[in-house]
Amino acid sequence: AGCKRIFIGMESINPENLAAINKPQNRVGEYRTMLQKWRSHGAMTHAGYILGFPADTPTSIERDIQVIQEELPIDIMEFFILTPLPGSADHKTLHDQGAWMEPDLNRYDTEHVTVKHPRMSAEQWLDIYDRAWHLYYSPAHVETLLRRAKACGCGITRMLAAVLVYHGSYLVENLHPLQCGILRRKLPSTRRSSFPKENPLLFYPRRVWETISTYLSVGRYYLKLERTRRRIARDPQANQYTDLALTPVEPAEEIDRAA
Repeated sequence: AGCKRIFIGMESINPENLAAINKPQNRVGEYRTMLQKWRSHGAMTHAGYILGFPADTPTSIERDIQVIQEELPIDIMEFFILTPLPGSADHKTLHDQGAWMEPDLNRYDTEHVTVKHPRMSAEQWLDIYDRAWHLYYSPAHVETLLRRAKACGCGITRMLAAVLVYHGSYLVENLHPLQCGILRRKLPSTRRSSFPKENPLLFYPRRVWETISTYLSVGRYYLKLERTRRRIARDPQANQYTDLALTPVEPAEEIDRAA
């Protein structure tokens, strides 16, 4: 019972990146066909998208996000910065090559830049990572997600809750949703030893205000989403909604994509 959730890892849809990582099968048409089959069973689709492959630029990433929004029936998207995790083959290769890598291992969390990119500065890379969250979860696309959920039977309320968690956590606290929860526990005694200790009389009042302001911001975002949900629920044509991402792939389109 309840809506099933399917998670898909998407390295890239940029043809240059696909050739570089030897994954030419990751074509948009094939993704769309697969996602539509899952949606036909009432599944909510989640995807993780990695930013920072060699062919990526801020412009190409923006274009990829637009293609995903328009052509792929993905519901929830979360973004990661390409990171050579310590102990991985990529990390070992870069180490053997003498390439620069971030010396602070705490930053290898897929949210920070830890290596140099051939086409983007560290600032550009971080900027497009930040913007990617808001580009994908734009007000227009969030409405599209809710309309698709209503029309496909996955559940518009479940979709609202998922958007609230995944985009809301980054929007409000600037944190990846995998790092957020109902209540973030912070104590002055758990700060890293390299950081100065804080006076509890200053820390706790500030922390109380941080918590209150966080939930006020979450509440405002929820109300914004709820207004959109109610407007869609009142639409008598809502169940007939369709768009390109929900349209079956034609053989000619798949051939064009492959070319």
